[in-house]
Amino acid sequence: MWRHCETADQGGATNALYRIGRRRTAVRPLVAGALFCAALALSGCGSLLGMSDDDQLVTGSLKPQPVALTMPVGDAPQGIASTDWAQAKVALDQALKSRDAGASMPWQNTITGARGTSTPLGVVKDNGCREFRIGVVDSTGEHWVQGDACRDGKGTTLSQVRVLGRA
Repeated sequence: MWRHCETADQGGATNALYRIGRRRTAVRPLVAGALFCAALALSGCGSLLGMSDDDQLVTGSLKPQPVALTMPVGDAPQGIASTDWAQAKVALDQALKSRDAGASMPWQNTITGARGTSTPLGVVKDNGCREFRIGVVDSTGEHWVQGDACRDGKGTTLSQVRVLGRA
């Protein structure tokens, strides 16, 4: 498989000037693959070029603002854990902001394992209040809580909150 180009000197010995063979063609794909992998590894790494994710460069007119979840004001009814009630109130606030008439927002407390849904009922009344129902499934069973959510310029206040019973 090897081709030789030889020259003869005066003593009859031959010297190989060059050799071309299949061994060299097997190396080419390996070199090409290594170059491709190196290019791929370096192509997306800005940190290799001295850049970091915490650069404070602002490229537009809007500056980043912290986001805070609003929570309706109102104490937890008896029999409902305060951490579960906090999760349910955040979901209720999101459901009240929804444009859908029957929007129901699920919630879950990963600490206690409780879960449920928060659902506004009916339409907003003249006084700015709307009835709601919150389902709570916890270690003691399933509970239903009902009340009124009243919005004003400061936020949402829950009133007439009562536990309807267990299912």
